Amino acid sequence: MDLSRRLGSGRTAGGGPARRAPPRLFHRRQHVFLFQSARLLMIHQDVLMRQIRQFTKAIATLLGQSSREQPDDLLQEIDDACRTHLDGRAEDLRTLPPDALLELCHKDDRFVPDVAQTLARALHRMGETYEYRDDAESAGGCFARSLLLYRHLLHDPDAPVSWQAGTTVAALSKRVDALPVDDATQKALDALRNGTS
Repeated sequence: MDLSRRLGSGRTAGGGPARRAPPRLFHRRQHVFLFQSARLLMIHQDVLMRQIRQFTKAIATLLGQSSREQPDDLLQEIDDACRTHLDGRAEDLRTLPPDALLELCHKDDRFVPDVAQTLARALHRMGETYEYRDDAESAGGCFARSLLLYRHLLHDPDAPVSWQAGTTVAALSKRVDALPVDDATQKALDALRNGTS
């Protein structure tokens, strides 16, 4: 189709000048389109947050029932939960870019502390499993992302954190300093430490 006809600047079949749509109508259509797009985005965000909450609920249950003497079993159960609720794998959680990881903990630009805390705990336990396997790179990735989430929790004045959070952050910091960490996560941690995030 001729683009000029679609824009209303061509001529009619009878040869006369084409009628232009009133500007107000065009603006109304544009407004309706933007409104519908925003509504679809909100629905998508609501569905994603519901999936994340189902995932974190399943993870919280796993962490409460698991034994530290069977780390491989826990890692497999976390992987199963990722596949069921997020259509992914535990490996994806370990390698998620920092911005994407933090985005999982937000709804409508608002930080959701309970989601962040559950993900931090899961990554912490995953790190312990990889450490048990002598997989330093995977352990470092998990511990660093767990530390990132805990530090965000501590920086949020409205986030309810337990008295153990400071001790956990100190222990994780020592582990992260001793293990390989990807550049993006290390940069995000440095920004938080320096107060530039």
